[in-house]
Amino acid sequence: MKDHLLPGAAAGGRALYDRRRDERDACGIGFVADVHGRASRSILDAAIGGLERLRHRGAVAADARTGDGAGVLLPLPAGFFAGPDGPEAGPVGRIGVAMAFLPRGQEDAKEARRAVEQALVAERLELLRWRPVPVDHSALGEVAMQSAPTIEQAVFRVGVGDQDAGDDAEAERRCFRAGRRAAMAALAAGTTLYLASCSTRTVTYKALCAADQFAAFYPDLTDPAFAVSFAVFHQRYSTNTTPSWERAQPFRFLCHNGEINTIDGNVAWMRAREGNLAAGELDEELLRPVLDPDGSDSAKLDNAVELLVRGGRDLRHALAMLVPAVEPSQEEPELQDLRDFYRYHACLTEPWDGPAGLVFTDGRLVGAVLDRNGLRPMRFEACEDGLVVCASEAGAVDTTGRGRVRRGRLGPGQMLCVDPERGLLTDDQIKGELAAARPWSTWVAEHLRSADPGKPVTPPSADDRHVVAAQAAFGFTRELITTVLRPMATAGKEPTASMGDDTPPAVLGVTTRPVGHYLRQRFAQVTNPPIDHLRERHVLSSRTLLVRLHPLLGE
Repeated sequence: MKDHLLPGAAAGGRALYDRRRDERDACGIGFVADVHGRASRSILDAAIGGLERLRHRGAVAADARTGDGAGVLLPLPAGFFAGPDGPEAGPVGRIGVAMAFLPRGQEDAKEARRAVEQALVAERLELLRWRPVPVDHSALGEVAMQSAPTIEQAVFRVGVGDQDAGDDAEAERRCFRAGRRAAMAALAAGTTLYLASCSTRTVTYKALCAADQFAAFYPDLTDPAFAVSFAVFHQRYSTNTTPSWERAQPFRFLCHNGEINTIDGNVAWMRAREGNLAAGELDEELLRPVLDPDGSDSAKLDNAVELLVRGGRDLRHALAMLVPAVEPSQEEPELQDLRDFYRYHACLTEPWDGPAGLVFTDGRLVGAVLDRNGLRPMRFEACEDGLVVCASEAGAVDTTGRGRVRRGRLGPGQMLCVDPERGLLTDDQIKGELAAARPWSTWVAEHLRSADPGKPVTPPSADDRHVVAAQAAFGFTRELITTVLRPMATAGKEPTASMGDDTPPAVLGVTTRPVGHYLRQRFAQVTNPPIDHLRERHVLSSRTLLVRLHPLLGE
């Protein structure tokens, strides 16, 4: 595609369309991490620099300053939050932080704080103090200012002497339940409350601003004492939902580039599971609804990942379940266990298909994954000095002066992960460990059965009146027969057509339509290229699973 110059513009002048400057087709995401888990100020500086370089990925409002949203997800620097003035030595115990977006009204904010405090007490988490988060409102645009919440952090600890104080997983489950309790209490009290994070491992800073305004808005992020071992960053490009403070990313476990095209089905199936999750210690009643009904598709995926991880699954396992890769073919017998891993989990949960690029963390591991369509870019660089950079575009983070650099990109369904105890793990290592974790092949052989597809139906009688009556009863129109069925019968192929459809919805039509016409899948039709013939056989299937829903949090 050529750049089109404005009339009278000289060579190198302002172009009407400049693809290097004007293309904003997706969110900008990435992470920076030290492969050995060493915390330093330079990691956060590199992530903020990478975030600012993704500024072009977002849009702005009419005030020319309010962005779609930007943020970072960081490992919790406990020393920074321990004392009343910041990094001083504080009380003994596991420190946690709830990043709260409160209402601006004093009474409503007081009610929201009370909801958080009561939730912490219910989960035996000791509130140490409320910390007003330093912010600089001059970094915001007018639209963002009008909707800006009061941002405070509830600093708490797992009580000294608590027998569970040393159990990291249990502490995080209690934080999860506390967040659920607080949200339900605020809703019942008629006030607004949003917890961007509530954890002893991680903290999320995000705002309704552009990437280059973000660090100026949160002075915490320029404090020399704020040292981290990794940082996840995100510049949002809002396509299907209105920008808001809550919809800025990252969320509690991940940030997302793309759309979840199957979101309606994903939400419906998760709703159907409510009350039958085998939630155990998570408390089934606190999980209604499982997914935030007001959240974006990305937020709902984060809800699902959070549920699985808090239910006991490894983060990589949870993502491989929800965002599956392409199953290995039958011609690869050495990968039979991995193939059966995906077949087993296909019976447990449906895929959340994109196009989707994800960066994820649980506070210890940090990594990235592409969905099996592979339609979002994800590039990584592993430096000789231990720095690992992964982003939606090359060059987001400067790696010069760090020795030799190994570069690569993720393919469809591939994952990489930085584990501070084991280093940089590749897709083959991660998937191999998942495949070997349980006897998936044995379970599939014992419980998965292939159903007989049946025999061809009896041909209709020669009486055309019977055929026409059957066609009318089942909603077969002349157009359907001519444009769809005839090509399928004669060429063995499904016909292709443009995306436009001028047929009125069944509920608005003047003719009687069968029930099936009222049930139509809706897709996001914004930035998604059509599926090509190379990916089609990997992503699309006519296989149907008939199964009684097994509790999602059971084995």
